[in-house]
Amino acid sequence: MKKILVPAMLALLLFTAGCEKPSGDAPPATPPDKPAKISQPEEKLEIKPEVKPEQSKPSPESEKPAPPFEEKPQKIEKPKKESLNVRVYYPDDSGMKLVEVEREIVIDDSTDKYTAAVETLLEEPVEENLTKIFPKNAAIRSVTVENNLAIVDFDGSFLKNFVGGSTGEEFLIGSVVDTLTNFPEVKRVKFLVDGQEIETLSGHMDLSTPLERMSDLTN
Repeated sequence: MKKILVPAMLALLLFTAGCEKPSGDAPPATPPDKPAKISQPEEKLEIKPEVKPEQSKPSPESEKPAPPFEEKPQKIEKPKKESLNVRVYYPDDSGMKLVEVEREIVIDDSTDKYTAAVETLLEEPVEENLTKIFPKNAAIRSVTVENNLAIVDFDGSFLKNFVGGSTGEEFLIGSVVDTLTNFPEVKRVKFLVDGQEIETLSGHMDLSTPLERMSDLTN
């Protein structure tokens, strides 16, 4: 009896299993529908331009280019001039003596009072009774004073153009000596021509040594 029940139970189990298996033609079960996704309108992202910190604008004056550097011209100082009254000596027109007259001289950085005083003797005197004794075109190269000695240096025309005799030589030399010795610091006068010592002007006076004031010509 048991032998008959066992196969019968197996058969029943197989039959039951076959009934539960779905047939191959049956479509697969459709999964439940998902709710449709409602698309939302895309939100546009607004890109704002980067705002840079506002820089201070230069003033119109600062925009102008700087003017080129201009060196200020140096102020040239004019030489200082000074007027001075001096006493100088001209021969009288009779050739008898030297006459003292007053002249105004102008001195500056280039002309000292000694040179300016002697240069007045190269000019024609304005007084009617006086005469010029210097040779034509004579010029003074320099007048220097040191240790109470004045050294007068004439150019070569001083010797070349002198045509006077002994009186003319004496008055010419005397006018220079007495004019310079009117300055208290001058006691003697030495004569040069073109920087060289001379023995005489025309052979009448010794000029190899300095001369002192010639007062006898003014009396």
